[in-house]
Amino acid sequence: MKKKYIYILAFLIIAILGYNSVYFKKLSDIKKVKKESFDFKAFADSIYYKGILKSKKTIALTDLIASIRANQEAAFKKHGNRLGIGNSAYFMIKSTGKIIDIKDGIYTIADKKNGVVFIDTKYIFGNDLRDASGLVKLTDFKTNAQFNKVSESLNEIVRNEIIPKETKNVKLGDSISFSGAIKLNKKQTLFTDLLIIPSQIKLQ
Repeated sequence: MKKKYIYILAFLIIAILGYNSVYFKKLSDIKKVKKESFDFKAFADSIYYKGILKSKKTIALTDLIASIRANQEAAFKKHGNRLGIGNSAYFMIKSTGKIIDIKDGIYTIADKKNGVVFIDTKYIFGNDLRDASGLVKLTDFKTNAQFNKVSESLNEIVRNEIIPKETKNVKLGDSISFSGAIKLNKKQTLFTDLLIIPSQIKLQ
């Protein structure tokens, strides 16, 4: 009789241990962990340092404007990047100029060849840098949220790491070289007061 109780007790102990060692996760939780394992920061780092800074698509602003005026369609196709159908495209440009005003993170630049342009060093948001680079396609990701996460990570690198370091010693009256993204529309006839989302700013 005692042996019977011993067997029952042993069975209960094994059952309890087995229950505590096995657990189930929801399929949605597993998928979430798998999705979040993608390192967007590392991906954005690669786009910035290996792509944007070394991009052959970056064109002097003067050359871009001249190219658009000569043959708009060809210039947009060669130098611009569009994700869909529309009149607008993003471009990676570079130029030089003198800082004539600084207000709330906006640098007003007197560009000798292109007039006054503006560089936004504070509100670096949106998809300008990602789309102008031409290095990321919507089809590379399964969802729009993931695609937009690339923009967020890239913007954070430029806004929080690159630009603050590069503009630390920059002041009013300094001459700088700069590169960044701009958005142009085919219906534009003037290229004044352009707003540039910077990818790099250097003292000359």
